[in-house]
Amino acid sequence: MGFLSQVIGHADIGGDISIIEEYLFENETVIQSFHFLRDSIILTNLGIYLVDIQGLSGKKVEVKFFPKKTIRTISFETAGTFDIDADIKIGVTNNPEILPEGGSVNVPITFKVPSNQTQEAKQIVKLIKKHYLCD
Repeated sequence: MGFLSQVIGHADIGGDISIIEEYLFENETVIQSFHFLRDSIILTNLGIYLVDIQGLSGKKVEVKFFPKKTIRTISFETAGTFDIDADIKIGVTNNPEILPEGGSVNVPITFKVPSNQTQEAKQIVKLIKKHYLCD
């Protein structure tokens, strides 16, 4: 992926999965991976990995795994006239966000895809429906 593509948010399909390989079970297989500027979403037969590269150096990495049974919904919002990104939201259980006034709510996994990558975004939606929601 070229630097300019990374800066404007283009995703690579089939990106590097080495960061999660140590977490994979023997019977766990990667369905597809998508690599954005610094972060990745990796779909496996057992669930979804989110890889969040943090900090300026990129040495701090958060890996979240959402088991197949926690994935509840998916939504896709196309880019409008003045939008440059399409939005994908994956509804999951057990992804709490603490509210300032106390308590917590489950928040969806959200990410933006550049409008010129609508087909790739639709592929993510189809794969999630096929492997997690319609079994």
